[in-house]
Amino acid sequence: MRKIKIISIVLVNLLIVILLTSCINSNDEENIPDEDKEVIESFLNSYFEQFNYSEEDWENLIEKLDAEMIRLGKDEIDLEMLNNLDDDSWMKTWEETLTVEEIDRLIKNRLLPNLYLKEYKEVQYSIEELKKTNDSDSYSAKIKFTNVDNKNDEKEIYILLDMVDTEQGRRIKYVDLEEFKNLFDKK
Repeated sequence: MRKIKIISIVLVNLLIVILLTSCINSNDEENIPDEDKEVIESFLNSYFEQFNYSEEDWENLIEKLDAEMIRLGKDEIDLEMLNNLDDDSWMKTWEETLTVEEIDRLIKNRLLPNLYLKEYKEVQYSIEELKKTNDSDSYSAKIKFTNVDNKNDEKEIYILLDMVDTEQGRRIKYVDLEEFKNLFDKK
């Protein structure tokens, strides 16, 4: 009887240690699925690539979007506009990482493309940290920007992203760019 009590106490303590260890490490970057990490990093790198667009890149993109908006009429800009751009390489970039609904939301909120970024040619960025939040499909990305207002100044923001399973694989169903927007719509 005494052996059974000792064994049960040891097992309970072992389970407690295992539980505590798993809880402590649950938000580490190592616990992020590779597919989610790839999609998030790909999106962020593609989005921040707008800092490096040339004047010609911006002109072509704006011309393409303006032509589509004029064709549809100001009140009809919706998923039909996205459908008409299906073969466009610029749109394909976003379809690899975002849901169609999120692309639509970002375009309607003028965050995709983000025309304010034309004015920030010198900005550099780095993805400092990517970690899970309390929700299993939500992540927080810590981004550091340099040369935003002056040479060598640094600013850090957090971008929250929600992932979802789709027929095409994992995609971002929501990205919170509010902090980013507030940082880069001043010029």
